Amino acid sequence: MSSNVDIVEIGPMKKGSPVVVTGFAGAGFIGNTALMYIASEKGFIERAQLKSHLIPPMFLLVEGRPIPVFRIYGNKKNDVLLVVSDALIHAENAWPIGIGLMEWLREKGVKEIISIEGMPFATPKGTRPILGFSLPMKDLIQVGVRPTSEGGISGLNAVLLDEAMKHKVPWTSLLVPTGTTQSIDYVGTADLIEALNRILKLGVDTSILRQSGNSRREAIKRARAGKQKGLLGGLRRQKPGSGS
Repeated sequence: MSSNVDIVEIGPMKKGSPVVVTGFAGAGFIGNTALMYIASEKGFIERAQLKSHLIPPMFLLVEGRPIPVFRIYGNKKNDVLLVVSDALIHAENAWPIGIGLMEWLREKGVKEIISIEGMPFATPKGTRPILGFSLPMKDLIQVGVRPTSEGGISGLNAVLLDEAMKHKVPWTSLLVPTGTTQSIDYVGTADLIEALNRILKLGVDTSILRQSGNSRREAIKRARAGKQKGLLGGLRRQKPGSGS
């Protein structure tokens, strides 16, 4: 493993053939939010932590306990692993981290990798499509994913994709367009989880995420309405010809 990357197992993990799902902080914070929601809803257990000076110094406080930002969760059988990073990894550090992570995953017998992430594009009106591609090619339409032949993969997922092609590990990317950059896109997160439900039969209920998304939209509408009201009120208070 890379000398700059250390994966610390919380308990011994035997080699198996897990499907690995990656979700990293990015557009709409969709990937990492989706995997943390799945881990919470389905009782996944934290199995390992990736530690490196290449990761920005950061901890999350969860239930009053500091936890590292780069974690790996597994279900009871460890046949599904969730790889989560809540930190934005600088591009120049993605290669050693991704190569070190892939080395560990191969030691655990990785069967397939599915990456999920938001695409930083304006959100289309109506239902947003889940876009995807796979190597080797799968019939993604059967699971409600629209195959795409154009786009871009960057950062850690690009490194993992490169390593997957090198070592002939099957790969699938699932992408959802999002216009949200500074906060969590709850609806986009729910959409991707439901795509994973269809692929992996996870059975995760996304209603809470959708309610959060609706509440956020209503709050934004109220805030905008309040600003507009305040502006008009200010105009009404101005005296004719005051110029201020």
